[in-house]
Amino acid sequence: MPSSTTWSSQPFRTLYTVGFWSINIPHLLYLSLRNSIAPIRTVPQWGYQLSMGVAILRALFRYLAVIRYQQPRQMVPGKAQDRFVLIAPPDATLFRGVLGAPAAATKPEPVGAVWYPAVPIPAPPPPGNNGATAGDPPPPPPRRRVIIYAAGGAFVTGWDPDENAQNIAALATDHFDDAARVLCMQYRLASRAHPFPAAVQDLFTAYQYVLGLGVAPRDVVLMGDSAGANLVLAVLRYLAVEGLRQPGGAVVFSPWVEVTAEAVQKYSRSVASRYDMLDVPLLEWGVDAYRPQGRTLTQEEEGYISPLHHPFPLKETRLYVDAGSLDGVYESISVFAKQMMDVAGNRVRFHTTENMPHDYFLTYPLLGTKEEACAALRDARDFLSA
Repeated sequence: MPSSTTWSSQPFRTLYTVGFWSINIPHLLYLSLRNSIAPIRTVPQWGYQLSMGVAILRALFRYLAVIRYQQPRQMVPGKAQDRFVLIAPPDATLFRGVLGAPAAATKPEPVGAVWYPAVPIPAPPPPGNNGATAGDPPPPPPRRRVIIYAAGGAFVTGWDPDENAQNIAALATDHFDDAARVLCMQYRLASRAHPFPAAVQDLFTAYQYVLGLGVAPRDVVLMGDSAGANLVLAVLRYLAVEGLRQPGGAVVFSPWVEVTAEAVQKYSRSVASRYDMLDVPLLEWGVDAYRPQGRTLTQEEEGYISPLHHPFPLKETRLYVDAGSLDGVYESISVFAKQMMDVAGNRVRFHTTENMPHDYFLTYPLLGTKEEACAALRDARDFLSA
């Protein structure tokens, strides 16, 4: 397939766009009529909004995969204003092993991120001693969880970070922690210039930044969906392997745990590939862009990129894994969760949300799956707080 640069510099992108949507808009209209009749819906268990939301996303993902469009990262405040932060990488000595090996194709770079509803920095005490005696330490700030969120998109597509932060915070404050702050970080989208471990470096940078604000590791929750969930698992593995401070919890929705060309081919032959939002061209693009090219990967690297069959000890972190029962990659997620549970000392919960497709969490506003997303968050909260 041509690169995004090629498409943008030639008239073929416009021609393809016209042709693609001239075919797919009538198809979506047909699906709209079909899905309005419950007995003949594509997936009988789904309502109209869920059916059409998945169909729209599926078409959009195929279009983006063919033209290879990647949303530019936000590196300036924009509409987020003072909620935007540009995070410098931490000390270079923290990047070691697979994140700092000489063979790594990428080096750490600044990371753009958006807070919601505000940066969790305690306000300075008011003037005067307020009844305190000289030398008394100031009272500790109230505890509140910080959620660092990495959105999905097969490693190659981007989302509006401000909108994501608002959507996730809207759920988290009502159903996870009413004092939570959400940091929606923007990792480098995968390309030949930024394959693994670029995105893992970026999430690790965001985590170190939050710790640098004085937030205790036990109050940090790493959260992600699909490819973003894969990055969460990679950072957890890195922290455990390198003996670094680990977060109190991690919540992953629909994690992409088998990032290989063989797995994509297997999915292409499955029944789910005909109804779920995971479109084969998007997955092929993600695998090709994220996996480093031109050399044989080590088993250690494979564990970070494709964690299925590569379980690891969590030590200090509780891990909550959720997947929809109609997720096209449900089987691989359930196997991975079982493998993680079997590691001595790990505290892992696997939760199945019935009749949900892939990544119903991030896309809940379009799919109408807020109730299911909230229920999963409440279950995750109870598990992480036990």
